[in-house]
Amino acid sequence: MPSASGTPHPDADPALRFRKYSTTTRSYTPRHYPDHGLRDPMDERGRAARGFYLSAPWLRRVGAAHAAQQMQQAHLNAVVIDVKDDWGQVLYPTKIPLAQRAHRPLIRDLFALVQTFHQRKIYVIARIVCFKDSHLPYIRPDLAVRVGKSSQRILRAGAAWLDAYAAEVNDYLIDIAREVAQAGVDEIQFDYVRFPKGRAGRIGRWLHRDQRTRLQVITDFLERADRALQLPLSVDLYGITVYLDGDARRLGQSLSAMAPYVEAVSPMMYAKGMAPLFPNDRLTKQIYRWIHCGLWRARDKLPNLVLRPYLQAYKKRVPFFGPSFIDRQVRATYRAGADGFLFWNATMNNQTAYKALRSIGRRQLDRWFGSAPQQYRQPPNLPAAWCERPRRTLAIRQPAWLEPTQTSSKTESSSAASTR
Repeated sequence: MPSASGTPHPDADPALRFRKYSTTTRSYTPRHYPDHGLRDPMDERGRAARGFYLSAPWLRRVGAAHAAQQMQQAHLNAVVIDVKDDWGQVLYPTKIPLAQRAHRPLIRDLFALVQTFHQRKIYVIARIVCFKDSHLPYIRPDLAVRVGKSSQRILRAGAAWLDAYAAEVNDYLIDIAREVAQAGVDEIQFDYVRFPKGRAGRIGRWLHRDQRTRLQVITDFLERADRALQLPLSVDLYGITVYLDGDARRLGQSLSAMAPYVEAVSPMMYAKGMAPLFPNDRLTKQIYRWIHCGLWRARDKLPNLVLRPYLQAYKKRVPFFGPSFIDRQVRATYRAGADGFLFWNATMNNQTAYKALRSIGRRQLDRWFGSAPQQYRQPPNLPAAWCERPRRTLAIRQPAWLEPTQTSSKTESSSAASTR
């Protein structure tokens, strides 16, 4: 069926997947934005933010006041709200012409929503899904990642993707961020700020491709966005980036390269994504060591950047899921020196996580995440020697407390520590 914008949804019209499009690109003059520099100080609320991702349909149903109450009862002080979602839909009333063509205003009044959270002392992070987009590529096929020898079909890898090399795509995302900033949000969070992974990343064709590496494309975009914005900027990263050095998977993501242009990083440390590192893909409670190791490495590399990981609040692939699983993720995060944390559960069934956080208590959470994170250097919090070594791949001899994985190819194809 059509989306709210009237554009046919590609999943509802299979013919769109096989339609052939012209490979002619349109001329475009990049926009000129004021240069506000690269420094956007983050206040103490942001540095110590701990909260949940809230989906737009759920938020529309229950309202901001109820959502804020749930956060406060779980001793949390932050929310992440979608303004451009995983399908590419722009979820608030927008004046951007191109965004109006991919418009689904589940958030009727973004300013009022933000004010309701602020009145209850909740820090508001606006999430923008960047290059993964299943609407704009069919509205503007010249901006889509293509596939095939003639590059005439739009790539589908779970979703369609926008061409990160295209200046118009970069400006589209920056325009959305600037418009959302005017509503008073405290921070912009870029998600899917990368190239497609796996086979899709190898077979995709970019009509606007130039001589830059993928990492240079992403960091150029982040620098342009950072200079155009006057509020803190954060990025969600594949969990694999905290274990490996450089852009080992050619996704365009590297902690050290992206750090100059953001105030916070959120590695996605989802346990379910680490299952291929365990025998028979079956997670054990050693998963907490992996979470601690990855975040410790990130903290050690970037001691001055806000480290605020995404943690898993849903059951998938975790046979021991329960309040203890939530509790031990938070404790591993604290021991690794993180400044705060965010929980992800797209189903919004978060009662298990809320229960665990209430049990930890506000006083303990404030103590753990309310001061400079120097505890990671204390002897009880240091990781094993295997964790500290520089590395370019996880297809190596595993630590002594794990059996070797079944095959290196399996790890190579599935070892990204988190997927959404």
